[in-house]
Amino acid sequence: MKNTKGQMHVLEVLLVATLFTSTINVAVSVLPTSDANNFEENDLYFTGLEILEILDEWVPTDSTIAATHHNSTLSWWLATDNSTAIKQYLDSGLSSSLSYRLEGTHEGQTETIVDRTVHTGPVTQTFRVVWADDELWELNLQLWYGYRED
Repeated sequence: MKNTKGQMHVLEVLLVATLFTSTINVAVSVLPTSDANNFEENDLYFTGLEILEILDEWVPTDSTIAATHHNSTLSWWLATDNSTAIKQYLDSGLSSSLSYRLEGTHEGQTETIVDRTVHTGPVTQTFRVVWADDELWELNLQLWYGYRED
């Protein structure tokens, strides 16, 4: 009779490897991933990115203003300290079920541009860098679910 111990050992190793990979495949396809519950957070993040990007890329209708402020309504409103227009834009563009705070840092100082806060739930932050009035502005838009006050 031939020695079959070596062949049996190879078959055992292959069987164990197959069972291990099958178990991993089942676990990966059935168990939720760590970010499966972050839909709301991701939705807030991309909403914030999009609303700031659209405002930044919105070219003012007046060509002189557009040329002065790098074809950016956001840059224009920041340079002229028009927080009322920024607030109206954000209020109309964001769902009323979202509270938010927009802060801007320039020349090493942080200021609150618009504050529409009702503190409930986790906060999601989005950022945008804008050149306005010969200054670099770092904008931080904080968003969370919670109806804002009128």
